[in-house]
Amino acid sequence: MKYLEFVILFFFLLIFGCSHPENKKEIVTTIYPFKAILQEIVGNRFEIKSILPAGADPHTYEMLPSDYKSIQNAKIFFYGSMALDGWAANIDIKNKVELLNLVPKEYLIEIKVHNQENEDEYLGIDPHFWTDPITVKAMLPNLVDELIKIDPDGEKKYKINEDNFSKKLSELDLKIKEEILNINNKNVFTGHPFYSYFFERYGFNVVGSLEVAPGIQPTPKEIKNLIDLMKSENVKAIFTHKQHSDKPAKVLAESAGIKDYVLDPMGGIDGKMTYEEIILQNLSIIKEALK
Repeated sequence: MKYLEFVILFFFLLIFGCSHPENKKEIVTTIYPFKAILQEIVGNRFEIKSILPAGADPHTYEMLPSDYKSIQNAKIFFYGSMALDGWAANIDIKNKVELLNLVPKEYLIEIKVHNQENEDEYLGIDPHFWTDPITVKAMLPNLVDELIKIDPDGEKKYKINEDNFSKKLSELDLKIKEEILNINNKNVFTGHPFYSYFFERYGFNVVGSLEVAPGIQPTPKEIKNLIDLMKSENVKAIFTHKQHSDKPAKVLAESAGIKDYVLDPMGGIDGKMTYEEIILQNLSIIKEALK
């Protein structure tokens, strides 16, 4: 009887241990939009985990020991860039991929600011690429290549899913263009340049940003100039985002006599779980602000 029990236990462990071995390992990302994009390609071949909870700011997030353990155990770890989630960029592991490096260079947006000599000062590449569906579409072939490296058996499925997602992104692009046809005044202002890829893609004019880069705050004189600029350019709204303090922008909006609206580029909550839902929910707020 004991021998039979041992044999049954042995075969149970053998079957359980050998079935879907790849699914035992997760793909880990820093923020939810990356998970939403990866999910479209990966399907059910891997579990995908995003480290940051909804509402957390990737610029200032402090990694927990459990986060580090998840990253270490991941089949592959995707993060944004040094400018977005630098804490992740500094983790010393081999299986990490910077997503901004997968975006073709012609789609990238540079961050520039006027210095005291009234010259453009280059501050790096804007890391918020996922806010533009067409930029995401352009990144997909490189993203699929990275997935095939760690899971060659999934190549066929990844490429089928890539094709399907590319079509969905093209349809989303057309939908956005239709939705904004009746917006006459596209002059906007941001508390932080987090939605530039979307605004540039769809013809919005970003008159300026209160905080051009994290930690770079305008002087009182610059704030006065910004208020004058917003009034002269007939800016209708200031957009801030849920993961970043919006108090300075609220004060600026009140001083300029315009309204402030909160976007959520991260999602990960009800109604903003898929990539398409994240983009369309923010579009509805933009339309409301500029109607």
